[in-house]
Amino acid sequence: MLRRAVVAASLCLGFLGTGCVSVSHVQTADTLGQGKFQFAIEPGVGGAAVIGDSSATSGGIYYPHIDLAARYGVTDRVDLGVRFGSSLAELQTKFLITSPENPDLAVSLAPSVMGVFLGSDDADVGSYVNLAVPVLVGFKTSGGSELVLGPRVSATRISAGSGSTSAAANLVSVGASVGYALRVTEGFRLMPEVGVSVPVIGEFNTSDSNSEIGAGFEGGFIQFKLGFLFGSGRPIRRSTSTPAQENFVDI
Repeated sequence: MLRRAVVAASLCLGFLGTGCVSVSHVQTADTLGQGKFQFAIEPGVGGAAVIGDSSATSGGIYYPHIDLAARYGVTDRVDLGVRFGSSLAELQTKFLITSPENPDLAVSLAPSVMGVFLGSDDADVGSYVNLAVPVLVGFKTSGGSELVLGPRVSATRISAGSGSTSAAANLVSVGASVGYALRVTEGFRLMPEVGVSVPVIGEFNTSDSNSEIGAGFEGGFIQFKLGFLFGSGRPIRRSTSTPAQENFVDI
């Protein structure tokens, strides 16, 4: 099982050389609002952590990670965006489930697809494709900040080489992230976020062996990012006061 985790990490990190796994979202659960635009700079660090059969044996591959993102509010409930950089090329979507008027809670689905295809005229060199389906749950504060939790499931296809020197992996992973979008000004938020992802099922193929199905991996991916989010987004909405609060008088 350790070998399978190392193969997957090596295919992604070694062949593509970019630290392509993205397990963070660096965005709020709430949508931007119709006609609103957001630009983001997302520096950070990521790693493929590997734990052996013995708890005393551990190792990992860690690397810098930086992305640029742009998002647009198509409607009050739908955002579309793109992200480029260490995460390769990623198309992002977000669909708000809760009411846009809710001042306290935002829940959304944020499916995304990312990847790259490399090759020559006569052979495929390699490819990486990842489809992720996170559920973003945002707890809003009165100042316009938002605590965001992001459980997710993803499916990944990685391949390298061709013919007698080819290798491929198909992985299903589960993970989660936690971040806090601090509203510094009306048009700027600072968002630290930590994300993890662990493969739970994998199929591995190499040119010199048969297909192998694996589960229960001793390893996974971890990532920390600090997002700089530029764009006004949705106006702050505050909870309405209750009748008891309205009638309360200090003595």
